Amino acid sequence: MEKEKGKLWVHTASVGEFNTIKPLLRRLVAKYHIILTYFSFRAKEYLKAQRGFFHELYRLPIDLPPLVRRFEKSVKPDAILIMERELWPSLILFTKAPKVWLNAYAKESLLERLLSKRFKLILTRGEKDKDKFLSYGCKEVIACGNLKFLLEEPPEAFLRFSEGKLLVAGSTHEGEEELLKSIFLKLKADFPELKLVIAPRHISRAQKVAELFAGLKVSFKSAEEEGWQVLVVDTLGELFSLYRYASFTFVGGTFVPVGGHNLLEPAYFKKPVLFGPYTHKVKDLKDFLMEKGMGFEIRTEEEFYHLARKLLSGELALPDFDLKDHSQKVLHCYVHALGAFLEK
Repeated sequence: MEKEKGKLWVHTASVGEFNTIKPLLRRLVAKYHIILTYFSFRAKEYLKAQRGFFHELYRLPIDLPPLVRRFEKSVKPDAILIMERELWPSLILFTKAPKVWLNAYAKESLLERLLSKRFKLILTRGEKDKDKFLSYGCKEVIACGNLKFLLEEPPEAFLRFSEGKLLVAGSTHEGEEELLKSIFLKLKADFPELKLVIAPRHISRAQKVAELFAGLKVSFKSAEEEGWQVLVVDTLGELFSLYRYASFTFVGGTFVPVGGHNLLEPAYFKKPVLFGPYTHKVKDLKDFLMEKGMGFEIRTEEEFYHLARKLLSGELALPDFDLKDHSQKVLHCYVHALGAFLEK
């Protein structure tokens, strides 16, 4: 008879936190029965479509002692895994299963100091967070790294592009495409073979973006044509893979006050990542890439042009940093630490 799987209650706040933990859940779901809870009402429909990463899905009970105790009794978890800052007092204080805090980082609040001691294992984003939790009196704390940096090889996207220099601009917004056109035309005067792949954040804008580049040889990704100078991506789910073809990249939502989009995807293919000053939504990713020498903040069109020129000419070389290798090390640390803990 097949051995019954152990049960893990995994709690995430919403879609973002769920997507962060997905690579880890992919490893856990084969070995454990995963009971996933979430907080945000808006996450429900998205999570229902992600059934391969868990076995049961519920919204987190209201954070009152009788309700969380009743839920725990009904699902009978062997352990409770909590993502990031979901520090619900009743959930942590009144459940009996041993608790693990994943992707933990310290903000030094009084509630954090009190509740952190109730976790049997804390896996942190970095050494500074580890030291802070140890200073609170937490017993078992391991610095594994940031789960947000876990990227896995995307399906390959076919691009009719053989050789030459290529700028891939991803997740762009209105106002940024005009900037990119100006930069692209200036750079083509220096590098005539340069081409541009531009992926608007919302593909419903693809036709409008194409019209902006009138006068150049413009095509759409869905057409799979050759001979283009500007290729507008009008397909879903291919941007990450398209970064592999780039000489350098620009990530949108950063020259308009959106706050930025995924800065890590180009770096996964060892491509330099340029972005504007509006990065408040992705500050941790920006800081990480700038520390590694892979990310470059640009504040003006003139800065953009001069930096791009240095990258295309080879005047500015990148450090030998492998984000793929880093991702695997982070994932291995989480899998190994959780496995050792759960199999005690």
